[in-house]
Amino acid sequence: MAKRVVVISSSPRKGGNSDTLCDEFVNGAVDAGNTATKYFLEDIEFGSCKACYACKTPDRECFQDDEISIILDDMMEADVIVYATPVYYFSMCGTLKMFFDRCYPIFRYLENKDYYIITAAGSSNGDALKGIEDFIAFSKNPNIKEIFSGFGDVKNQKDLLKEVYDAGKNC
Repeated sequence: MAKRVVVISSSPRKGGNSDTLCDEFVNGAVDAGNTATKYFLEDIEFGSCKACYACKTPDRECFQDDEISIILDDMMEADVIVYATPVYYFSMCGTLKMFFDRCYPIFRYLENKDYYIITAAGSSNGDALKGIEDFIAFSKNPNIKEIFSGFGDVKNQKDLLKEVYDAGKNC
């Protein structure tokens, strides 16, 4: 049965290390007959959460009129969600954190999803994985399937590229 896959790439660089790994995951998922949508957050203009709680309604909609609502709707329908980030100062990048804050309307309603985490760093993930895992833990019955960490230039790391592709194919 085909799955619906949503990939969140928070890299500021298209074709950067974490974004390259996202593409490999998407390629594997599509080659297996799944539907995969990748969101490159740098292409989407969105504001930070204003902590106004306007989204705490039955419709769970933020008052901000931006593209985040489309992504949140896709995440609610997804079977598989992939979060990818470069690691800056031993943490997830600010773009992914700002996105997580905007997930406030839905994070408690994400149920029975399979998750994959992709990080890319110079030498260490620091606490980046903990922050992402903590966010995922707010959902109901989350299943973190695999975590992939690329260090240095991933384009020449054929084994890692194949592992990520295979994960997408077998998700």
